[in-house]
Amino acid sequence: MDTIKLKECIMRLDELKKDAQEVQKKGLPFMMASVVIWTMILAVQFLNMKMISINFYTFMCSSFLLPLAFGFSKVIKADIFKKTDNPINKLGFICTLNQMLYLVIVMWAFSKSPEAMLLLYAMVFGAHLLPYGWVYDSKAYTAAAIIETIGAMLIFTFVGRYATVLFMIVVQIVVCICLATEIRKAKTKIESRY
Repeated sequence: MDTIKLKECIMRLDELKKDAQEVQKKGLPFMMASVVIWTMILAVQFLNMKMISINFYTFMCSSFLLPLAFGFSKVIKADIFKKTDNPINKLGFICTLNQMLYLVIVMWAFSKSPEAMLLLYAMVFGAHLLPYGWVYDSKAYTAAAIIETIGAMLIFTFVGRYATVLFMIVVQIVVCICLATEIRKAKTKIESRY
């Protein structure tokens, strides 16, 4: 492939990525939903029940992801379910499905190692954010993936599950603020061209 064609391909890829970022607001509705879900998970940790029940309700909290993300998308005017031919949108969806495969490990821990389930859940959640750093051209996703995965492991090991969930909430709030800032800067940059 000659240099000119390669540059054209890269420019086209950048256009597709920018379109996906604009339409989906860099996935911010999902990150906002995750703050609510991790807050629900924190509340579940305080229930006076057996660990297996706490783990079950922790899993149940995830079922609110799509309705919450849809609600937040309406608030910030994102179109997270827009049907499009943009392959970057499809890639983002595949990255989300990737997390579902990792949840099999968490399900194993649900019965075989109930005390470790929350840790694995937090690590899987954190790790699944990594590809979005590329999809949305966002350092916030890349940093969060590394910080949450390693941080959750260390905090869970040395402090405990309550602190781990609180840590996840705080990092997700920071990610939301960073994404909102990135979106605002991108919008300002587009508006300044006109």
